[in-house]
Amino acid sequence: MLILGIVGSPAGGKSSAAEFLASLGAEWINADLIARQFLGRPDVVATLSARFGDGILAPDGAIDRSALADLVFGNDSVKRENLAFLESVLHPLTRQEIQRRIAEAADHGKKVALLDVPLLFESGWDRSCDQIWCVDATRDNRLRRSRKRGWDAEELDRREANQMPIETKCRLSNLVMRNDATLDALHQNLRLQWAHLARMISRGDAKTAANSPPAKRHCTSDRETNS
Repeated sequence: MLILGIVGSPAGGKSSAAEFLASLGAEWINADLIARQFLGRPDVVATLSARFGDGILAPDGAIDRSALADLVFGNDSVKRENLAFLESVLHPLTRQEIQRRIAEAADHGKKVALLDVPLLFESGWDRSCDQIWCVDATRDNRLRRSRKRGWDAEELDRREANQMPIETKCRLSNLVMRNDATLDALHQNLRLQWAHLARMISRGDAKTAANSPPAKRHCTSDRETNS
């Protein structure tokens, strides 16, 4: 089984790409969703509320993710310390579950496990990947998309500040896709790359994919994407 990592810039279209790759047959392992599930565990709720106070709790006693995000996303030292604490709680649990899902996908005969981890390089998951694809877009397009999520420019910048620069992600990836055209154009590009991946797997040389040099691909349509 080939492990394909996917990275990108906030609101760049990574989730749209991952969703489409899953529709083509990849086993989508979404670290954000896994971590979100662990946020609901009573022991995790107790640990985080003991550190951050009851202000991070919703009326029903669950974690208010928006309130938590306000405490951990940013450049100041306090927020960086808060983020480090949150990661110390969630990352070991999330890592164990990701490993379990990779093994399960292999047992079920999946050809590709799609590893969608926001801090893929920073957390060392890149070393488990046979290939890494990066999805990026211009700041104007990302800002437009982020507004649909309720983010303003300040929120987008805050989330970017907690990630590796996109230029570095592009440089470390095997494939870079621009997502500044239509959603159909992104899907077409992904379909072509998926077909190439399938041919490589059928030849039995999937493990050599990690040694392939970065090769940039670009969407060519000049229409704005709907993603």
